[in-house]
Amino acid sequence: MYRKEEQPYPLLFSPLKVGNLTLRNRIIAAPITKYGLEPSPADELELIAAKARGGAGLVILGSCAVNDEESLIYFEGSSLDGHKRPLYNEEISIIHQYGAKVSIQLLHCGMWADMRGRNGNPVGPDTIPRIGSYQGLEGIENNQIMDGRMIEGLDEAGMKRICRQYAHSALTAKKMGADMVMLHFAHGWLMAEFLSPFFNHRTDEYGGSFENRIRFPMRVVKAVREAVGKDYPLDMRIGAEEYVDGGLKPEEVVEFIRRAEDQIDMVHISSGLDKFVEQTAYIESPSLLPHQINVKYAELAKKALHIPVVTVGGITTPEEAEEILKNQKADAVAFGRAFIADPDWPNKARAGKSKEIATCLRCCSCYGVATDGISQGCAVNPRSGRALRLKTEEAFLPKGKRHVVVIGGGPAGMQAAIAAAEKGHQVTLFEKEQELGGLLKISNRDEMKIDMRNFKDHLIHCVKNRDIDLRLGCEATPEMVEALHADKIIVAVGSEPVMLRLPGMDAGNVMDIVEAHQKEGTLGKRVVIIGAGPSGCELALSLAKTGREVTIIEQTDKMAAAGNLLYRGALDICMRENPNVHCLLKTSFRGVTPEGVEAENEKGDGMVIPADHVVCAVGMRPRRKLAESFLELGYDVSMAGDCLSPRRINEAVHEGFFAGWRS
Repeated sequence: MYRKEEQPYPLLFSPLKVGNLTLRNRIIAAPITKYGLEPSPADELELIAAKARGGAGLVILGSCAVNDEESLIYFEGSSLDGHKRPLYNEEISIIHQYGAKVSIQLLHCGMWADMRGRNGNPVGPDTIPRIGSYQGLEGIENNQIMDGRMIEGLDEAGMKRICRQYAHSALTAKKMGADMVMLHFAHGWLMAEFLSPFFNHRTDEYGGSFENRIRFPMRVVKAVREAVGKDYPLDMRIGAEEYVDGGLKPEEVVEFIRRAEDQIDMVHISSGLDKFVEQTAYIESPSLLPHQINVKYAELAKKALHIPVVTVGGITTPEEAEEILKNQKADAVAFGRAFIADPDWPNKARAGKSKEIATCLRCCSCYGVATDGISQGCAVNPRSGRALRLKTEEAFLPKGKRHVVVIGGGPAGMQAAIAAAEKGHQVTLFEKEQELGGLLKISNRDEMKIDMRNFKDHLIHCVKNRDIDLRLGCEATPEMVEALHADKIIVAVGSEPVMLRLPGMDAGNVMDIVEAHQKEGTLGKRVVIIGAGPSGCELALSLAKTGREVTIIEQTDKMAAAGNLLYRGALDICMRENPNVHCLLKTSFRGVTPEGVEAENEKGDGMVIPADHVVCAVGMRPRRKLAESFLELGYDVSMAGDCLSPRRINEAVHEGFFAGWRS
């Protein structure tokens, strides 16, 4: 542990005064919405407990509805008076047990409340049906919110009822022992719907002008303040930019906060709108979008306000957070997915062990909305959400120290070796190349892959700082492994790029996607990429930023079909912002000639696309034959990662972890 004068992040770990409350540091565990229930209450509780145990100064319990009828963000959610009250009580208790402060985020979802299993209708500024799209925006969750119900425009009685509900919920939170309450005024929920001219089309005293649009939200703030008293800390989350035409703008948001400043004690500056694909991508920003996406808005607010300002969004490392505080762009930093990836983030940073932090990939696989509830889970933290499962399985693990041999130093192999070493086993890791990383090495030169590169570097650091016999530049054979008399063999030999067998593919200017990433700086002015999967699209964007003209040929009707919903939303944003990238969908690649690439559209029309270089990005082929050669040894053999079939990072990491952990 560093002494105070040696602390590598002195500002991050300095106390923060919020009203009459003092936080032990300026690290805040942001509210995370639980879409649906975790596998067990124990898992839900552990997700929260880990953040406090990990060293956060403030842990915020997210998306607590102010009523259980027309306020819920997800139909399985609950108000403080609802079925989850016992869990809220335990979460408050365990956060305090680990020395952190606790806040409860209060929310009314307004127009977009999840009404499944409820009678009645949602409420909002205006009376309109939930049918079709909303002002042309594509809805998330298979447009589940457009369920045919009528949104009922709030009248005076309805507004008074909701003010009472906010006040009651805040007072209940105070009585339950919460140290603070956060009012959720962001992301297109009820309060933001009144604030924003994109949603609020009223013609009475609650719509039109800025003065009118802030009237109801300000009443809610005052009702809550009156209920909890003048000394109880109040926080607010608000969106500075909605990324829609005619939406709320940063200057208006700052002015609203300034007018509410005498009623609240802190403000979190976010951006984006929930329930719409591209706008939600700004809330849970995928790796395609920049880091620190909301810092500029926090800085704008900080210049105008006297209360602490918190920034959130795309901040993954302590270095980034410290720099934000150093440059006085915010007073504290909130982390959402970063604490799912590694809830011990603060403790590791405080101890000067930042390389031990498993940095968030910003892949959004932890976010059920992005994945439609399929393959949820943190890509870099296989333990997340599995507290009960891991505890149960401990009884069935082999006893005693074993010799574990891992073949392959990609993400699956490295994670397997780390997990086995941390269980106390003797571990030998073979990697045929002179450096670790496997396919993650495609991130070495691409600045758009900074999150992947950070995670790769983390895995390499962990391998080199665990008790692992690392054999680089050594291609393992069954005979070599057999001579070690291992108790367990984990095969993670990965995959190789697929190359199409069409005319001209043997030309010197043709390469596969992995080679293209390695030689990115040498590619010519005009590049044609065959295949619009995530790798092909990301390479195209990276090349376009250097001024190259890039054409993607894709035989299907969709770009990045393997990417999740928010990834594709962010990809659409990036493609629009990069006019040097041209994507030809429903187009078949026919071959390479000296003039360029021959292709044919869905109508059968042929074309020639000039190209200095051609990149084949049509997928990966597992090295299954090599992997299966080790099965013949008759040992306890597991296979993990791409050698089984092409994997996403989260699948490779999880398979590697469990193979090593169960050794």
